[in-house]
Amino acid sequence: MSKILAAEVIAIGNELLAGYTINSNAAFIGQKLLEAGIAVRHGTTIGDQPEEIITALETASQRADLIFVTGGLGPTPDDLTKQTICRFFDSRLIEDPAILGHVEELLRHRGLGMLPANQAQALVPDKAQVFLNQVGTAPGLRFEKESIHFFFMPGVPGEMRHLLTEHYLPWLRANFTLPEIRTHLLRTTGIAESRLHDRLKDLVDDEKLVSIAFLPRYIGVDLRFRLENPDQPGRQYFNQFIQAIRERIGQYIFSEAEIELEEHLGQLLKLKGLTLALAESFSGGLIADVLTNIPGSSDYFLGSVTAYSNLSKIDFLSVNPETLEKFGAVSAETALEMARGVQKKFSSGCALSTTGIAGPGGATDTKPVGLAYIAARIGNTETVREFHFGSDRLINKKRGMAAALELLRRLLSETR
Repeated sequence: MSKILAAEVIAIGNELLAGYTINSNAAFIGQKLLEAGIAVRHGTTIGDQPEEIITALETASQRADLIFVTGGLGPTPDDLTKQTICRFFDSRLIEDPAILGHVEELLRHRGLGMLPANQAQALVPDKAQVFLNQVGTAPGLRFEKESIHFFFMPGVPGEMRHLLTEHYLPWLRANFTLPEIRTHLLRTTGIAESRLHDRLKDLVDDEKLVSIAFLPRYIGVDLRFRLENPDQPGRQYFNQFIQAIRERIGQYIFSEAEIELEEHLGQLLKLKGLTLALAESFSGGLIADVLTNIPGSSDYFLGSVTAYSNLSKIDFLSVNPETLEKFGAVSAETALEMARGVQKKFSSGCALSTTGIAGPGGATDTKPVGLAYIAARIGNTETVREFHFGSDRLINKKRGMAAALELLRRLLSETR
């Protein structure tokens, strides 16, 4: 059985400690290493101070087989990692002609001239194995010291991801026998974490072989399953366990891949040859935004109307003024008329509409903050639901967006 290597991730940057930048690099590294059979045991975030970098490297050396470091390799004066690691590895900087040529070509392609700071990117520690960074100027660096392997990457997420996936992981697979780790993802929506656990507790609470993580998001809850070093019976058990989960909560599972609900919905619309139009009030255009983040969404998404005022609902969506007068803008009746109106305006196969009170103002005794009505139509088949999201305006909009996509997904799955 292969040994599971222990890894540590060190993130360098004053902006990380100050909270100006979210440390998304550590999450990406942890996920990719786990998929490769490498366990991240520790994570450290430090500032751009040489002594802190040295201390972090010394500490990590005592508890990890592999150490991944991001940040501090750029051309600006606060990027001190390269000089500091020369101290740690008793190395000196030398110019690498291949890196220099790459930097010159990259700047030439961008229409920029070479500055001294750019030229300094070609200076690399003489004891490092150098990896070309095809998407940036700072190269990746690997060191080995007392059987510990150190991997240095820029903090720019795109550059870090390139070096990790295209260089470091292939190097690790070529130089180590990595264990098998089976993982599986079930993406759910339309059910809260507590209720999801309640449906599964007899399956998951006493499970010893398979590791299970409940990971709530605005869109829903991810369930991630992991099994280390399985034998053949273990693989069979893992598959049977996942199937038992599917059978219990299948109506809430929208994907078993790393895709978002909006992409999955787009796939459904394309598969059924349907188009979609939106009438958004409460969600303020957020549904249109996430749908158009998906390449190829023009194949099924025709357009949207963000009708925030009552007058715009009347003028652009043909909502009956009497409906607004009798039931109010935040009502099931208005939501349905908005969906019908936008479907007619765009001649779309499907339609979604949202209306609600995002907050913090606008509430009444009978219509509190967070109240929303969402309607969906496929042809002449329609449905509308009432939701109570909460008191935070931005969270309410995100939850409304997710609820709308899920409402249409459910209707699509029920309609032939």
